[in-house]
Amino acid sequence: MSEQQHSTGHALVGQYRRLRRTGVLLVIIAMALLVINSLLPSAPSLVMPDITPQQLAKLGVHLMLDDGRKQWPVERWAGHMGYAGLVVPNGYAVQLVRSDDLQPEKWQRFFDLAAQYNITPIIRLATVYNRDGGYWEAPPADEDGGYETIAADYAAFLTTLAWPTETRYVIIGNEPNHGEEWGGKPDPTAYARFFADVADALRAADPAIQVLNAALDPYAPHTGNSPHDNGFYYIDAESFMDAMVESLPDVFLRVDVWNSHSYPSQFTAPPWEQRYGVNRLNDAAAITTEAPPPNIYNRGINGYTWELWKLAQYGIEGLPVMITETGWRHEESVIDESLDAGDNLPDGLTVARYFDLALWGNGGRYPDLPEAGWTPLLSDERVMAVIAFALNGNPLEWGYTNWLVMKPDGTVSATYEIYDMVYSWQKALANRE
Repeated sequence: MSEQQHSTGHALVGQYRRLRRTGVLLVIIAMALLVINSLLPSAPSLVMPDITPQQLAKLGVHLMLDDGRKQWPVERWAGHMGYAGLVVPNGYAVQLVRSDDLQPEKWQRFFDLAAQYNITPIIRLATVYNRDGGYWEAPPADEDGGYETIAADYAAFLTTLAWPTETRYVIIGNEPNHGEEWGGKPDPTAYARFFADVADALRAADPAIQVLNAALDPYAPHTGNSPHDNGFYYIDAESFMDAMVESLPDVFLRVDVWNSHSYPSQFTAPPWEQRYGVNRLNDAAAITTEAPPPNIYNRGINGYTWELWKLAQYGIEGLPVMITETGWRHEESVIDESLDAGDNLPDGLTVARYFDLALWGNGGRYPDLPEAGWTPLLSDERVMAVIAFALNGNPLEWGYTNWLVMKPDGTVSATYEIYDMVYSWQKALANRE
């Protein structure tokens, strides 16, 4: 995931690092909903947008039943999915699955819960988090340098599951231009081969699978031949994409849906603050050969526009977009106020208002705020999903981005304003229908 404007690559990286149908199950869900409704406060004082079912169905939440480092007890999952079912009852939910946790019986619970709430699951295939090194391991390569073995493991896992939807969305990896996401040092040639091998294996195993690329971090700098002060290397998104295509020219032809992490600058800026920029450090050479046209941004809530423009330079056009991560950090985190989540964070009500504006636009609802500077995400026909990060993360790490006020044991004690607002939209739509 990626967050006033970044002035240097050092600030970019610094900000980045400080960031499943049985009768018994139905009874559990019913009980969970009673508890949920008893906890929900009234929606924040905001101006209701003009809601359509088609637009609301684009919304989703990024789940953190497992974030790679901490997994909530499986017995807590029904409660968490109950909350998701209230805010995105016809939408999407992203959930990562680690390569050392490919257990169909366990993850079928998540799929069954998604079916219960008519939520479309999106699986993000992950590797294993190296706790000592503080990074995600690069996937294990075969002797020939390919990734057919791990690709077969992923395919076997996904085809064993009973999916709740006819179309199955699968993301292959995450932000591979980050050293923290690829064994300490990004390798675009290796990721291109990994993506191609896994995509080919998934399609061969199940033609219903729709493949999504690993979203890139548009804020990541290029650190060149030296690591960042934190010991990790980074490659800017453009250089990474160019290197992928250079090593495997048809790599992006395997993408069915373009995956984007379109975050506001520093997780705090309002939706109208957007820009184009690339940061290079150390001896990183400037590779950009052409600046994008006006109003094409790589940093901000419409950051996917630059990615689509860049894809067009390779002859790839017409891909639908899923924004599988976006959102703002809020200053409230009731677990540990000493945790450093960044400076000058907006409060929960401001975050709710920013999300509202990002999705719907202004249209005179807020006379004190701008009307222009961004394309409302739910009115952009290229965007098929907008998925907010995150619903239910470990509060000691994700408290400032959570929509739910989580306790360390995985129970939910309350909700933040952004959750209340989206819940109010769903209620309004249900009452109108």
